[in-house]
Amino acid sequence: MGRERYEEIGRGFTEEEARRDAIEQARDYHGHEEGYSGGMNCATGEEDKVKCLKKPKLAKSVKTVKNVQKGARKWETVFVIGQPYGYASDRKMLRGVTQGEAIKEAKRMALDKQIEYTVTMKKELVQGDDKIATITPKKSERGEWLFTGLARC
Repeated sequence: MGRERYEEIGRGFTEEEARRDAIEQARDYHGHEEGYSGGMNCATGEEDKVKCLKKPKLAKSVKTVKNVQKGARKWETVFVIGQPYGYASDRKMLRGVTQGEAIKEAKRMALDKQIEYTVTMKKELVQGDDKIATITPKKSERGEWLFTGLARC
């Protein structure tokens, strides 16, 4: 196992975002070579040298496009029965039932499996669009950083 020099340019609004971009580019170029490609994706980052090539331009204002809903949105109450710290796959969702019926089902499940369950309530959109608006920064540009260092090969 040796070490090889690398140079990678990353783009982002921050140095951290640019580092992630550069690592992703190295991964795409070198592939997943079990951690020994010689690219930035195999570097520890401890000895990286970083140089800002182009400063990012941050937006000072935004463009807002509202999504107009035609007709009313329809919501449905859903009761979720699950273990307090259990997996999502262990949950049971009940639609079209009352709170009392949901509690009754949770009691049956608790006695059946001899474990604790919680009953929570949530609202779920069943008709209409959940998108309200799109907010886009105006005139922003990502900066560029040059990362150099040594990586395993």
